[in-house]
Amino acid sequence: MTTTRRRPLLLALAGGTAAVAGIGTAARTGLIGGGGDPAGGARLELSSGDMGVESLTLPLDDRVLVEGASPGGGLGGSSARRGTGKLATTTYSMVGFTWTRGEAEPVLELSVRRGSAWEPWSRVPGSHESPDPGTGEIGSVVGSELVWVGPTDGVRVRVVGERPSDLALVLLHPTPLPGDEAALDDADDSEVQPLGRTSARTSAEVRVPRPNIRNRRAWGANEDLRDKPPSYITTVQQVHVHHTVNSNSYAAEDVPALIRGMYAYHTQSLGWSDIGYNFLVDRFGRIWTGRAGGAAKNVRGAHTLGFNHNSAGISVIGNFDQVKPPSAVIAAIARVAAWKLDQYDRDPLGRTTVVSEGSDKFRSGRSVTLPVIDGHRDTNDTSCPGSHLYAALPAIRQKTKTRIDNFRTRETAVAITAPFTASGRVVFGQRLVVRPGTWTPAEATPTYTWLRDGEPIGGARGEDYNVRRGDVGSRISVRVDLAAPGSAPASQTVSWPSRGRSNVDLVVRAAGRKGRALISVVATAPALPSGHPEGPVTVKVAGKTLTLRLREGRAERLVRGLEPGTYDVRAVFEPTAVAARARATDTVRVKPLD
Repeated sequence: MTTTRRRPLLLALAGGTAAVAGIGTAARTGLIGGGGDPAGGARLELSSGDMGVESLTLPLDDRVLVEGASPGGGLGGSSARRGTGKLATTTYSMVGFTWTRGEAEPVLELSVRRGSAWEPWSRVPGSHESPDPGTGEIGSVVGSELVWVGPTDGVRVRVVGERPSDLALVLLHPTPLPGDEAALDDADDSEVQPLGRTSARTSAEVRVPRPNIRNRRAWGANEDLRDKPPSYITTVQQVHVHHTVNSNSYAAEDVPALIRGMYAYHTQSLGWSDIGYNFLVDRFGRIWTGRAGGAAKNVRGAHTLGFNHNSAGISVIGNFDQVKPPSAVIAAIARVAAWKLDQYDRDPLGRTTVVSEGSDKFRSGRSVTLPVIDGHRDTNDTSCPGSHLYAALPAIRQKTKTRIDNFRTRETAVAITAPFTASGRVVFGQRLVVRPGTWTPAEATPTYTWLRDGEPIGGARGEDYNVRRGDVGSRISVRVDLAAPGSAPASQTVSWPSRGRSNVDLVVRAAGRKGRALISVVATAPALPSGHPEGPVTVKVAGKTLTLRLREGRAERLVRGLEPGTYDVRAVFEPTAVAARARATDTVRVKPLD
């Protein structure tokens, strides 16, 4: 591969498409983001693209990047600076930079608009994830880390010191796709995971099993963006741990779009054949397949420059210079590491000697002794995987070692022969129950851990659980762990398909009049902050169907043209994302008109 595919340059200003020279003039004169308000002038527009990822690539040449355009408060000392001024954009949430391979890595500073104010300048980290030379995948372009800034509509850039001739700004905005939320409820969540082999129960044959891993289809990969087939390595000596420098506050349903944004940047902006990482772990402890080729196979990644040829790369979605990794993240990394390393009898607490294929820290051909599970900073000149995740590596190594030992030293394994099942509605005040399955050996004992959005719920350890106010809007599941003396354990996660909702108390009253009836509806939802639900109520009376819209939990309608008689009145509130279905009935007697 000798060339790198680049995104088409899309520089649409409000009111029409601008040429590159026009953008430079606008930046100098303050037309873009005039008066310090990006909404007040012309605007750079991202284009729609593959997988719901909107994008824009802006060359930062002399027409856009000028001296004195972004003064004050920088991080670059007294070095010469060139800046863009304040650029207004349509909504974006990820920022990256690219430049020609071989030129000096630039010192880049970034500031984004938050509300009506501009945030302080921050340094953009360089990227040290990369395909290795000689793989046929490396191209003519390199880039920075892809930084998550959250949805915003203004950007300003500053370069301190030397600027590469082909420096470009990349703005991305991954948006949800219809199948994203459904991907969170795929079969992996409730799949029975026997922790060991049951056909031949000898310790020599018991291996760590594959953990639950969501495939590429689950995050919406467009396989047409890959321009070459995967390649494979013969062994796994190491597991390299990374972080993506992304958001730490994303919701569970945001994860597929975040991964699509990284995939688009790696393939379309940097020209790689695929996303760089073998696996990704989100903050909820869920594992996602990254690079194509088969999670169970030894796919050569592009995650650790110089050390991709004998390793697997796991990247955690988040910025762990800012926060500590949750326990679910540590456990997920250990599950993948134990599975991969156990196949080659690697010691997670040990060290191994590997030969570098050339990184910015170790020249090509140099033998380096490194931890079997290491952080990206051990092989490259980077702060990845962040100070807090790096500090957690000893705990990850020990957890991985314990998991492997549990299978190597036990001759039998617990097997779930019929899965546990769920009953009950996830509605405030309702009772959820786990119905036991069957298992062997019979003396195995189940324990239960109830989870809210993947995190344990304090004190919730029994076979049943009463839905709490804090569960409204969240996904509830329960992990069942089965253990027996002398046997490897087994586990299963049972999930409820819908999010938690408040119960709704619905009352319908009908007052009869001459030829008419006044229908009144009152709805309360005790688990909602407002105390009442929003949404339509369907009312049926005397063969008529009415739709009443609740306002502050109340609605009423006068029904005319009714024949004399007594009628049943039925009201139904259909469920919403946070409120459950409710029904109510009444009767009404309508008098004659005379």
